[in-house]
Order: sequence, then structure tokens, then C-alpha cells
Amino acid sequence: MAPGSPDLGALYLRHRDAMHRVAASVLREVGLAADAGDAVQDAMLSIMASPPTDVLDWEAFLVTAAKRKAIDRVRSAAVRHAGPELDSQHDGPNDMDIAEDVADDLDRQLLAARAWDCLSVLDDRHRTAVWEFVALERPRTEIAIELEVTPARVSQMVGRALELLRQEMDRREGEK
Repeated sequence: MAPGSPDLGALYLRHRDAMHRVAASVLREVGLAADAGDAVQDAMLSIMASPPTDVLDWEAFLVTAAKRKAIDRVRSAAVRHAGPELDSQHDGPNDMDIAEDVADDLDRQLLAARAWDCLSVLDDRHRTAVWEFVALERPRTEIAIELEVTPARVSQMVGRALELLRQEMDRREGEK
């Protein structure tokens, strides 16, 4: 050890508990509290590789170093991609009956197919207005610019197009 360098071993022994508590509190948020010792060790290795000489408060310096190493672990790609650990609620069987959801989705798809078949009753401008506004959920102002009309006119066109679609769908339903 160079003359004037601090005794890092003694400093570690004096402040390791505080370093460990801070690292654990940071890592606990992502379920990695058990890695606090590794974060503290990484901090000490980093400090030993290049010991500072102008530190006024060693406890604050060591605790901050441990906290930063813990934050580095939280931000690491492996932790972000792994996600949180699954708890016991994810381990059991799922009691949810999805049959009703599937039936609802099928009904919506069949209705959408019928509506799609009926789009032929609309002219291009009305078809564009209703498709852009209802299906793509675009703002009236953007559609108005494309169609070179006012936003209020887009609302009128969509309302008229939906009414024509309803009438055509009802007519086709009555033919069956």
C-alpha cells in the first residue's frame, strides 16, 4: 500500500454493514436482495483498483459506491430482460373460463366480416372516412386534411356511412 493511502480493509470492516444495507435496499426492488454482497464486493474491488486520496467522509463514499454498483446490477440487460420472479399466484392452475371470451371474439369477427362485405355500398370518400375514423382511430382533423373537407364534414360523412352500412347489413340479414 502506498504511503498516505487509507487502510481500505479497515474501512470496509467499519462500514460494510451500511454498504450492504444500502445495496440490498436498491436490489430488493427487483427481487435481487441476495445479490447485495456481490454489489458491495464489486464496489470494493473498484475502489481498490484505483483508491481515492481526497475523500472526506469514507462512510458516505463507500455507501455511495455500493449503491451505484447495485444500481448497475438493476440496470443490467440480464435483469431487465429476465423480468421479476414469478410468485405463487402464477404457479397454480388458472380458473378463468375463456370460452365466453372466445365466443365474443368470434361474434365480433363475424360481424366485422359482414360489415366488410357491405362496404361496397359506400363511395370512396365515405368508405375512406369511416375506415380511417372508426377502424384506424385517426383524428378527424387529419382525415379532413386528406379529404379536403372540414372536421365537421368528416363527422357527417362517418355518420352517414355508418347508417348506410347498418341498413345494408340489416337488408342482407333479412335475405337469409
